[in-house]
Amino acid sequence: MKKLLYLFILVVFVACNSGTQKTTEVAQPEQIVESTIAIGGLHCDACVASVEKGVNSLSGIESVKVTLADSTAIVTYNASAVSIDEIEKSIEKRGYTIKAVK
Repeated sequence: MKKLLYLFILVVFVACNSGTQKTTEVAQPEQIVESTIAIGGLHCDACVASVEKGVNSLSGIESVKVTLADSTAIVTYNASAVSIDEIEKSIEKRGYTIKAVK
């Protein structure tokens, strides 16, 4: 009976350790980029707060500053984690438009 118990413990130990293989992720270097986005439809401070909240919810965003006076957002982000298209889509999801920069 002891041999059976030892065998059971050995099997459990081997089975538990088989799933603990170490994997190493290759970290992508950060590519910090600053972009200015012209936004249409900003009318008040609540609009500014909404855009800032939407953009800040994305992963890879370092900072976002929306200015009501000129309807722009200056976004600093990690380009290896988030794209400018994703940032613009998050603004559009909140009901605003992206203007072409002249």
